Amino acid sequence: MGALRSRGFKLGSGLNSNSKFNLNLSCGFDFGLGFKWGRRVKTLGISILVLAGVGLLQASPMFGSSASLYGAKSLDDLIRLRDRLVTELETGVQPPPEPGFFQTFLPNNPLEPDQNLLKKLQAVELQILIEQRAEDNWKQALRMATQATDPQKISDSYEDQKQAQVFWQQAISNLSEIPDQSLATPRAREKLKVYQASLTALNQVLQLAESSILEQIRQESGLSRQAMISVCNLKQDCIHLRGDQRPASPASLIKIPIAIALLNKTNQDQVSLEEEVYVEGGNFTEDASDIRARKRYSLKVLMGQMIDHSSNIATNQLIDYLGQGYINDLLEQQGYKTTRVYFKLMGDRIMPFRPGKGRNQLTSNELTAMMARIYNHEYPQSAVLIEALKRQYDHEMGYDGLKGLKAEWLGEKTGQNSRAVGTTLAARIDGEIYAITIIDNRSGNVPQIRQAVTEIAEYILQNGHL
Repeated sequence: MGALRSRGFKLGSGLNSNSKFNLNLSCGFDFGLGFKWGRRVKTLGISILVLAGVGLLQASPMFGSSASLYGAKSLDDLIRLRDRLVTELETGVQPPPEPGFFQTFLPNNPLEPDQNLLKKLQAVELQILIEQRAEDNWKQALRMATQATDPQKISDSYEDQKQAQVFWQQAISNLSEIPDQSLATPRAREKLKVYQASLTALNQVLQLAESSILEQIRQESGLSRQAMISVCNLKQDCIHLRGDQRPASPASLIKIPIAIALLNKTNQDQVSLEEEVYVEGGNFTEDASDIRARKRYSLKVLMGQMIDHSSNIATNQLIDYLGQGYINDLLEQQGYKTTRVYFKLMGDRIMPFRPGKGRNQLTSNELTAMMARIYNHEYPQSAVLIEALKRQYDHEMGYDGLKGLKAEWLGEKTGQNSRAVGTTLAARIDGEIYAITIIDNRSGNVPQIRQAVTEIAEYILQNGHL
């Protein structure tokens, strides 16, 4: 690991995505015309600022955009327009027209009633708020893009390029916050295309660098060339080596998505995990658990035995309980494009009844993302599944790989059959929780997987990040 450790490698900081800023151009202000204008201006200004500050301005087409109604082309135009309206309301006299300025909006016609002018002023004030927010986001986006491309701050090193990725992400986030009602929207959309292209190109460079780190770990640990490795933190900052490829078989690792489906189903149907289910005789196959066919067990016990003792019988009964259609629909809804459950689990010889059609499938990327979401408590009753993972009886891979290191093993699910072997685990390393999945198409490579876990943890401990 000597040469490997000399290179900086970390997961990029996650950025929280903010909702697009939307303002209601029809806040429903109602001012009595009996007030003096000075009082009305003060009330209007304070009301708008308070509502904008607490996010109570919502999208509405009542007045439409001041830009489209009144021909304003900039924030300065809107401010000048507001000043003219204020002058007219304060003095009762329409200001003389400025050459070329809003001739269609302020023709030499009889004065409008105060109420109409107030409505126009309200729309202009709100549009000014939109443009001020848009201008702030625009300037911040330009600052972030400048930092991302500053040769004095960003070198060709991996860590500096990772920082550039954060700058580009922030710049894109700022541009995305510019609302559709803004005058800046057209130029923001064009700039957004440029920034997204820059980020995409940088992501490809970083992915190659990250893959090379994991490739070196693969080689040093003795895993086969077909091995798949994925690592994520709880912010879902992830790196991988062939993590989007399907292993020859998911083996018992497929039990994680089944457990997730069970937690969602019971929550959706408001069913207690203590509810008992009869295990049909046809779901019997060889396994090393305490589950027996033709007996009743709670859903919690079945899920626990499926995870901590890898019970095939419990798995098969839960597949029947949930239905393959429900499991796969849920996985698709949650964004998992590859992971699917098509076939029940079997031991060495005994095939369960109604086994299904096709092969179960997953990727290490999707499995690792599931583990990160589990330990982030994003699923209903995630704590129950975390406890089952913590009771994992098979310690040969992840658990033993972390033994003796300054790292805390939090839980694990292993899987092995004649076509593949793998593990997915959660561990706290250097104060941060990581989900790690390693799968190899060589079923005997248990020591190699254990060594890969060790090297990943050592690298994080040595460098303070991955």
